[in-house]
Amino acid sequence: MKTRILLTILSLLPFLGYAQNDALFTHFMYHTNLYNPATAGNNDGITVGLLARQQWVGFDDAPSSQLLNAYGYIPKVKGGVGLTVVNDIIGKQRTTTVRLGYAYRQRLGDRMYLSAGINVGIANNYVRGSELRYQQTGDETSFDTGISQTKPDIGLGVEFVGKGLTLGVSFSHLQQSLGNSTLWKTPRHYYAYAKYDWQVAEKWQLSPAVFFRSAGFISQVDVNLNATWNKRVVVGASYRTTDAVSGLLGVYIVKNVLASYSYDFNFGALRTNNSGSHELTIIAKFKGFQEKVSVLKSPRYF
Repeated sequence: MKTRILLTILSLLPFLGYAQNDALFTHFMYHTNLYNPATAGNNDGITVGLLARQQWVGFDDAPSSQLLNAYGYIPKVKGGVGLTVVNDIIGKQRTTTVRLGYAYRQRLGDRMYLSAGINVGIANNYVRGSELRYQQTGDETSFDTGISQTKPDIGLGVEFVGKGLTLGVSFSHLQQSLGNSTLWKTPRHYYAYAKYDWQVAEKWQLSPAVFFRSAGFISQVDVNLNATWNKRVVVGASYRTTDAVSGLLGVYIVKNVLASYSYDFNFGALRTNNSGSHELTIIAKFKGFQEKVSVLKSPRYF
């Protein structure tokens, strides 16, 4: 199959590890449950996040992504549960993924926990065939109607949290090797990240983070530093290898509700064909379910 738009996208694969693969988000530090189901086990409250990203503004059929991310710890199931819904559009192709996850948490010591999680779901790929323009007529693989395929999706991960430090390793699309991946089958991805919250002054907190991702044939690293003032304002900057530098500004609208915007300035292969990428996220944290603690009022009663 030969189409102008798909050839354009596929030609970018040597430069962009996320093309035709998992969605890319600059606010990765706030949405690790998307990449690692174990995050749900280390979250004492309930977190709900929405995110929208418009990539490569000014580029025809530029990628855009939307995310719903919700997770929290539930004592009755002795672990965390999570839900992620991702809608990712590249050119004439749309990929919608829905995953449910569970994570078991083990306490290691004072304020230190290790969580292991799994998520399962489905990934639907849809191509608007009626909008494709072919360079060659009579191609046997061509189609002029919409085509949709749905495949199962599985992910695994572990995460450690302790005294401000967070470390995570995970795998998405576990069932799909790189060698068998196609336009309809996203290859296995590998993720690793580290975050640290450092209270440097009474009103200032610094939060450096590193995020690594790989699809097997290419890898990328994000390096980020966020500074939070008085638990009200967040200012940050990121560097993404071979692609972009980013600026981030967030405000806590009310306590535990953060609205944050980021702008990516591309310096990669498409730097002259777009005016950057925009991203907006809103994250709300709620009080979680509390474990029941039995109180022994008198040694007479058991």
